[in-house]
Amino acid sequence: MLLSQNDMMKRIKEKLKYFDYYLFIPYIILCLVGVVMVYSASSINLSYNGAQTDQYLWKQLIFAVLGVCGLLTVCHLSPRWWAKSWYILFAYLALIVLLFIARFFTNPINGAHGWINLGPVSLQPSEFCKLYLTMFMARLMASREKGLANGKEYTTMDKVKPYLLVVFMLGFILSAPDLGGFMINLAIVLVIASASTNNGKISYQKRSALWGVILAGFFGAIQVLRIWNPLENTPYAYMHGRFQAFFDPFSVAQSSGKQLVNSYYAISNGGLFGLGLGNSIQKRGYLPEPYTDFILSVITEELGFVGALVILLLICFLTLRVFLIGIRSQNTYNSLFCYGIGTFILVETCFNIGGVLGLLPITGVTLPFISYGGSSMIVLSLALGMVMNISANQRRGTEFDLLDR
Repeated sequence: MLLSQNDMMKRIKEKLKYFDYYLFIPYIILCLVGVVMVYSASSINLSYNGAQTDQYLWKQLIFAVLGVCGLLTVCHLSPRWWAKSWYILFAYLALIVLLFIARFFTNPINGAHGWINLGPVSLQPSEFCKLYLTMFMARLMASREKGLANGKEYTTMDKVKPYLLVVFMLGFILSAPDLGGFMINLAIVLVIASASTNNGKISYQKRSALWGVILAGFFGAIQVLRIWNPLENTPYAYMHGRFQAFFDPFSVAQSSGKQLVNSYYAISNGGLFGLGLGNSIQKRGYLPEPYTDFILSVITEELGFVGALVILLLICFLTLRVFLIGIRSQNTYNSLFCYGIGTFILVETCFNIGGVLGLLPITGVTLPFISYGGSSMIVLSLALGMVMNISANQRRGTEFDLLDR
């Protein structure tokens, strides 16, 4: 039955009433800034190569439009399908197949077999794993909590089996090798597992100590790689070069340290207010692929410290809003899902900033909503749309246990 114009307007007003503008407005601003900065960072080198100067502009604009459409669609769909077991299983199998194809049937890009070439665009399966593992872990932890509350007992194998699936997926990502994607996906898994209350008698102090051990192990491994190079003449040699650049970029300024050294120059040139939009010097053939991982360097050079700070504050506000929605949720699945998405955005941002400033090894991680990339934009948009769906149900007072449906 077709709705009358008045009924349709009432439905639209009702949806807008519960729409989370605190998430949507920063998201739109970041997407628009991303489109402009991708064009600014890419056009000059394209002109040097005799290519069409606006090709990345149009691609990023299409990615942004698709992302917004995906966000609005997911935001207004019923969330019942999110936690369906058949969907979780099908998505897992599909992602494993895509990771397998990327690993064994593609040519490496910057040392990693992480992309599947689809003609004018490329698909990066590890990006979709970030959203999938958030959904998987949220469902797993929520169902465990519910089972324990109902008196169900889990054997050791019951507890271990789901994590074997997670380890298998993470192993595929690391074998690419995609250290950045591996670390972000691992952080999502660990945060959701730590946030769940089904950890038995494991205290918060012990969980904090575990996180300390993990971080110490990460930085300890970096120090070992600094002294000993077991990765030479292996597919991981490119990764080791990035570790070398992290410790002393100027000693390898003509090879693996080139990006970081020119990133320093760009940030130094920018000063407080920048050289002006389009006036970056380092993007003119000095900073490799400035529209992807190191777009923040170009932003700082053109818009200055103030412009970069505004962008980072928008990402920070958006991330904190996601965590706040998770904290307010009365539903375990929704809370854990929001914690996972908040971790996704936070860790990805920190890894990107850390790489640009030389505080962390370069891992090929993009700046959320800003860097060029279709897979990243679409996954982040879908994830944010799901969080906005949760927020709208909270405001309506219609949150329900997805595992009952």
